[in-house]
Amino acid sequence: MNGGGVLVVSVHDVAPPTRARVERMLDMLRDTGVTRRSLLVIPNFQGRYPIDRDNGFCAWLRACQAQGDEIVLHGWEHVGVGTPRNADERFRNRWFTQGEGEFLSLDYEQAFGRIARGCALMHRAGLDPQGFVAPAWLVTRDGVRAARDLGFQYTNSYLTVVDLAEGQRHLAPSVVFGPGHLNQDVGIALQERVSRLLTRFHVVRVVLHPPCIDHVPRMARVIGIIEQQLLRGRQAATYIEVIQQLRASRLSAALRRHAH
Repeated sequence: MNGGGVLVVSVHDVAPPTRARVERMLDMLRDTGVTRRSLLVIPNFQGRYPIDRDNGFCAWLRACQAQGDEIVLHGWEHVGVGTPRNADERFRNRWFTQGEGEFLSLDYEQAFGRIARGCALMHRAGLDPQGFVAPAWLVTRDGVRAARDLGFQYTNSYLTVVDLAEGQRHLAPSVVFGPGHLNQDVGIALQERVSRLLTRFHVVRVVLHPPCIDHVPRMARVIGIIEQQLLRGRQAATYIEVIQQLRASRLSAALRRHAH
């Protein structure tokens, strides 16, 4: 892996209603030098926007994929289902999402069904997601197991990327921008400070949501954070590229140990 570290810039909540915002965001990132992004696509946003009914949207995503962006499965509908089962789930549903913790309380069969439907819809649209990320990273162990059993290579959380195929968890902290409280100026200022503490980590992530683009001064500050990471020698990469590089590094280290 690049000696200066890796930067993953991911855009969450990509769906037909958010396309215009996301396109503007990708143009801005491209101007910054980030040309490989991980796009977290909701295949049936709110149960009303199945992507296979929007040929233009699917063609645009296929073009992004062909140009080096990664398409990631981001839930099925991105709406809360079920009822939080305990105090921990109630807390996370209240503070980590705006009622959109789709996989927060699902058992294995429920999670498997939603992920499988999303995967099938993606494939019909000519897209090939290798990663699954639940809305707001809220997912049960059963949900993670279902994603693994369906052949997904990785998932991630706020602090880690998880290699599902090899059962490895890698520390990869993120700075997150919108929606919610971190869209406020105080949140951006806090994230600017946090980003300066990430130099010790090899993999760093910047997570964006479509509403970020509506606030020009705040988006400019976000771009400034990304530029700081690139100036520190980080290489922009997608999640699947990071997983592949981490696997290669582990294999290389194992071979060196065996040789000795």
